[in-house]
Amino acid sequence: MSKPVVKRASEVEELDLEGGGKIRWLITHRDGAENFSMRLITVPKGKSTPNHSHDYEHEIFLIEGKGEAVLDGRKFPVDRNHFLFIPGGIEHTISALEDMKMICIVPVSAAIKILGP
Repeated sequence: MSKPVVKRASEVEELDLEGGGKIRWLITHRDGAENFSMRLITVPKGKSTPNHSHDYEHEIFLIEGKGEAVLDGRKFPVDRNHFLFIPGGIEHTISALEDMKMICIVPVSAAIKILGP
């Protein structure tokens, strides 16, 4: 049985993303999560997340900032309190017009694939 986890985001290692953003894997299988992983992504003004696609869905909630999401070639303005559902197989990126901070939820299988066991 898993144990609860309570931490500050600053306690989690911040990793660089292609495009200039940064990511912290807040909750993963390494914490005992069986279904979902939660990530904190920050993107400074003028930078972006990598333009990519993968086989899993994910959900994003924009905590602060303003930018533009490009999903499957379609552009969407986004700012604080917007949320996005990105199905698997959809090419996507988010560019920051202002410093952005967002929560991103992905399946644990994605964390295992990216971070290892």
